[in-house]
Amino acid sequence: MLVYVECYGCWLNKALANAVRQMVVNEGGKVVDNPDEAEAAILLTCAVRAESERKALERLKHLSERNLRIAVTGCLVNIRPYQIAEAAPGASLIEPGSMSRLRDFLRGEDLFLVRAYGRELLFPKYTGGVRYVLPIQAGCLGACAFCVEPVVRKGIVSLDPQIAVKMVYEAVKMGAKEVYLTGQDLAAYGLDLGTSLPDLLEEILGVVDGDYRIRIGMMEPWLAKKFVDRLSNLMKDERVYKYVHLPVQSGDDEVLKAMGRKYTVSEYKSIAGSLRSELRDLSLVTDIIVGFPGEKWEAFMNSVKLVEELLFDKVHLARYTFRPFTPAYVMNQQVSEPEKKRRSRILSEVSLKVAAQRNAKYLNRVVNALVVEEERSRNCMIARTDTYKPVVLTSNVKVGEWVKVRIKGFTPLHLEGEVVD
Repeated sequence: MLVYVECYGCWLNKALANAVRQMVVNEGGKVVDNPDEAEAAILLTCAVRAESERKALERLKHLSERNLRIAVTGCLVNIRPYQIAEAAPGASLIEPGSMSRLRDFLRGEDLFLVRAYGRELLFPKYTGGVRYVLPIQAGCLGACAFCVEPVVRKGIVSLDPQIAVKMVYEAVKMGAKEVYLTGQDLAAYGLDLGTSLPDLLEEILGVVDGDYRIRIGMMEPWLAKKFVDRLSNLMKDERVYKYVHLPVQSGDDEVLKAMGRKYTVSEYKSIAGSLRSELRDLSLVTDIIVGFPGEKWEAFMNSVKLVEELLFDKVHLARYTFRPFTPAYVMNQQVSEPEKKRRSRILSEVSLKVAAQRNAKYLNRVVNALVVEEERSRNCMIARTDTYKPVVLTSNVKVGEWVKVRIKGFTPLHLEGEVVD
């Protein structure tokens, strides 16, 4: 069978898509890059934002016009099963905790697995390239008022640490230079198995020798604070990127409380301060939502002030959007769309200004960097520093090569460098 696989959303979904492609091959099929060449299509969906939902449903309508068997999996299945069925009549629906059942779809079975809440976590094997993305966790223990995750999955599921170490070992041995440990909340990793993220990281570093870098995925602050000291100590190892993605969502305590977040602004500052004091030049990345129901102007300005105070290296900024089955969906004091856009523009400008200040500190420094990809549209190469900063290079370098780079320029989004001997 010729199968087309398409993916929306986060690094977790991208890794799961790789696992699905490998499943297709293992079942005797062939993955094709064009749906016009396919006999079947598998779509991995995302339910985090309304825009992702809209794109996936439109894509399904387009695919259903072809004479294809279609399977839909990912987060949207448990949220919008009827809309999916309307967009693609006859499609198989397989919720994200039951993805192994895609094998049955590939063998000709039609499936409707909605809210079955399986506890499976697919993971791909390394098949080449600089980067290996390994899902080690899925699900969340929080109950944020804006998030549909409690409907998508129930609880968390973690990859067995022995399997995780084995997969990283094999990937590095075969040539991987970057290992992304990914999930929906890596701070929750192992809580279902009696272990933790620091335990896993310590074991990987103890077993897997080599010249590689581990990137740790997003962590929720309320869980990360329990092991921040131990984690920061492990991250001093040169094989770990000095990079932390710690979403704050708001710089105002009242908004955080309304969101259902399990920490205060002061607690968040304490976590960030501990990381920054232990790790030189740490890249600290966060997420912020503007226009959450009831967010007054003063509360929004508290978010602005927090960005200016903590000097985030990058802010993933989102305007609040309605999501079904969430408490925020029916909250009073909704912020108007024009006001959300205004606040988004203001905070975006501040965030970019702060990011430029952070990047300016690298000017004229010589740093080690790993060349990770070629960007043909700009006729350049992209390398990563030990703090995961992207460096634009126009030198004749190869993907997978380690180079010494002098930083000659910067923007809020990247550094610009030249290779030195």
